[in-house]
Amino acid sequence: MNLLRRISLPISPSRQILLAAWFFITFTNFSFWSAAFKAVGTDSWHSLLFLAALYVLLITWLNQILSLLLLPWIFKPLLSVLLLGAATTAYFMDSYGVVIDREMIRNTLMTDPREAGELLSPKMAIYLLLLGVLPMILVLKSKIQYASFTRELGYKLLTLVVTLVISGGVAAAYYVDIASFARNNTYIRHMIVPVNYVGAIESYIRSNLQGGKLVVTPLGEDAKKGDKLTAPAQKKVLTVLVVGEAARASEFSLNGYQRETNPELSKLDIINYTNVSSCGTETAVSVPCMFSKFAREDYSDSKAKRSENLVDVLKHAGFDMLWRDNNSSSRGVAVRIGEQNVQDMKVPGLCQDGECFDEILLYQLQDYLDKLNNDGVIVLHMKGSHGPAYYLRSPEKFKKFLPECRTNQLQDCPRQELINAYDNTIVYSDYVLSQVIKLLQKNDQRFDTAMLYMADHGESTGEKGIYLHAAPYMIAPEEQTHIGAVQWFSPSFLERMKLDKGCMQRKANDAFSQDNLFHSVLGLLDVKTSAYDGSLDMFASCMAK
Repeated sequence: MNLLRRISLPISPSRQILLAAWFFITFTNFSFWSAAFKAVGTDSWHSLLFLAALYVLLITWLNQILSLLLLPWIFKPLLSVLLLGAATTAYFMDSYGVVIDREMIRNTLMTDPREAGELLSPKMAIYLLLLGVLPMILVLKSKIQYASFTRELGYKLLTLVVTLVISGGVAAAYYVDIASFARNNTYIRHMIVPVNYVGAIESYIRSNLQGGKLVVTPLGEDAKKGDKLTAPAQKKVLTVLVVGEAARASEFSLNGYQRETNPELSKLDIINYTNVSSCGTETAVSVPCMFSKFAREDYSDSKAKRSENLVDVLKHAGFDMLWRDNNSSSRGVAVRIGEQNVQDMKVPGLCQDGECFDEILLYQLQDYLDKLNNDGVIVLHMKGSHGPAYYLRSPEKFKKFLPECRTNQLQDCPRQELINAYDNTIVYSDYVLSQVIKLLQKNDQRFDTAMLYMADHGESTGEKGIYLHAAPYMIAPEEQTHIGAVQWFSPSFLERMKLDKGCMQRKANDAFSQDNLFHSVLGLLDVKTSAYDGSLDMFASCMAK
């Protein structure tokens, strides 16, 4: 530390900026260069020269940007913040293969402290130290030698002109290569540090400031129960919607996976949907989207925040609503009905170290059902297969596949151990869902019951070097968008709602998505409202009028 205190480097602002641009492009962009080398190849002198030209182009381009941003009165603080942000971004990109965009920023900001804590590691500390803290100290200790205002302005203009000439020359010489590279690798623009995360933050802030004060538009205020629910009957109707977490369809043995990951559900009379896609690739998008009236192509965070959703419409129709959450909140979906954070229960055997296994969602739920004298809808939001610490998602007795990866540094685990840890989360989720069904069966004397399970998104477990989720949807691998979906209905529910189960079984391989959930639940529960669109109801063709 004495050495660091003695460091005092005299340097001009132009040289400092050029040095910073070189540092960012060289040391915080390993993921970008890995992707670039793979896309361009290294099998010819032309490819190598193009990569060298790209290197020069990016340094000069970033130099221009920093020259405009790093003004004298904010030079050191802003550059220090950029260094720390770049180090953090580089760590997550290099470790998990994630792409940084607006939705990734939204997902990050909505992550609770427990989830954030799972991402911390010694490797992250090394990245922050070497790529963030030490360069930041050098910046703070350096002596910036400013000339007079006119000279400094002249230097800045000269720097901009020179870098523009260099970058323009490189761009002109390799125009065809650059155009082809950018056109065929559109995702790569999200990989250039620090431009990617700064742009993503700016986009997120701008999207949240749109439209001024938040005004929520009512939806389905005309909703009412149809004849199937209002006709004289001894029982009330009880439906449980289970929102899964990061459960990709390919790891369900119900879908043909070679491992037995659904031992409990396979024993029950369920309907397994094999071809369901998510609205987004992260919880912050998928959960609000699946409960909204908007289809994926028309969905935006701003629209979702400014409109009521499925739980509101069901409330308008007269259902008793309950949202139980073992994840990081309902993402605003249940804000008007309230939500129960089951992690606060801290039940011994189900909770430890600040988090709970998903069985907690059923804790004392029977007490609630005993007092329920109305038609009810319960939403259970699971922790499911949330990474990267998959090993924390399943109790010891459900660790069917061993040895398993027991670290959040997924790239450091043998491939099979990582798969074992993830598959164990599916095994445990299978058990929890079976317990939901058994709870409904237990209450069959008082309720006509149904359970609908749908994961929020899938998960990458190292395919092509990609881990976790939250990739931009247009380039997201199928592992992140193809999700698990299972339904169960009691015989009395099927009879009451005039559902042809054979018909539903025959349609179980058809293509569906989270776009269908809003309208399918309304149709399933015989809710009459102008918000309902029968063309998106996955049950409509199998339901007698």
